[in-house]
Amino acid sequence: MSGEKGFQWTVALILFGVLFLGVSDTQLVAPLLPLIARDLGTTPGHAGIIVTTYSLAAAAFALIIGPLSDRIGRKKILISGLAVFALTSFLTYHVSTFGALIILRALTGLSAGTLSTCSLSFAGDYYPYNQRGRAMGVLSMGYFVAFVVGVPAGALAAARLGWQWVFACLAIGSAVVFVIALAGLPQDPGTHGLTRARLSAVEHFQKADRLSGIAAAFLTSGGIVGFLTYIGVWLNSVHGVSVERIGVLFMFAGVGAVVASPFSGWLSDHAGKRTVIVFANIILAALFIVVARTNWGIGLVAGVAALSIAASARQAPLHALSTEIVGTEIRGEYIALRNAASQTGIAAVAAISSFVFDSAGFGGVSLVAAFVTLLIPICCIWLKEPHAG
Repeated sequence: MSGEKGFQWTVALILFGVLFLGVSDTQLVAPLLPLIARDLGTTPGHAGIIVTTYSLAAAAFALIIGPLSDRIGRKKILISGLAVFALTSFLTYHVSTFGALIILRALTGLSAGTLSTCSLSFAGDYYPYNQRGRAMGVLSMGYFVAFVVGVPAGALAAARLGWQWVFACLAIGSAVVFVIALAGLPQDPGTHGLTRARLSAVEHFQKADRLSGIAAAFLTSGGIVGFLTYIGVWLNSVHGVSVERIGVLFMFAGVGAVVASPFSGWLSDHAGKRTVIVFANIILAALFIVVARTNWGIGLVAGVAALSIAASARQAPLHALSTEIVGTEIRGEYIALRNAASQTGIAAVAAISSFVFDSAGFGGVSLVAAFVTLLIPICCIWLKEPHAG
């Protein structure tokens, strides 16, 4: 754990697997909704309630599980979350009514909130700051590998075997990761024997650096999701691009993001986390505007790929810097707040983008995304590197 040559790949890869499971489970449901609605006798619109239920459960429970992991240890909570995730996924495979599915998706959301919060907190505890960018880069690949590999594979399995088999595969995968994490993750490196500071959640909003980290999480997720929500509609309705070609474009862009994530983490360990965050967001804001004003062709494909790379490049250094804002004794609580802010940002900016898209088109959505993204470097004024004092 000390020194550049001591980077522990095993721990980072296990945590990547944990995060990959949670993100895949989240992203897989959208393409499965028509099949779920047909088999369980409801409409796709009504079936969408399982997405809302899942997200609310994940965000709410993370606020409980974060402080709990500060008290009794990340590994215990993480292993428990994997066990619940495996069980609820297995039960979903056998579900026969929509009401039961809602309950099971809520319970799965509880465990998914645990996986995300504890993975990031564990990495923050385990890796020294000069290696944490690389570690977060490996973890952050989970977001993009799930999109590039997990979602297409799940959609293919659902089309051929039925949507229930997707959850059976998730149950098997989480059981495998459970065994690996139980054997391969070390005991919590820094949570035991520490006295937790007497804080309330409100006090995180009263300190400039912590509030800036929360705001950056809100803006980071909100800007990119608001843009991506409508780019497919824009490509299809304005440029006549087929859904299949849009899917290929997203997969191509996702591969770039997967490659960029660990590299940006390594770069941030050498050039500075805040430096990478600032430049990546400035470039991303410009790309939002350029892509929305580019006609279909190789230029647009290259622009979307560059946009994906820039969006990916800011994730690892932001996670690394945010986990250093607080001490180990309250890191879980703070990461849970950041994750909740991230979900809130998605909801808020998506709602604004919906109104703007109807009134000003995709060009207006791109301006909203660019504005939101340019606020992140401003947050960095209060996000100090440790050596900066």
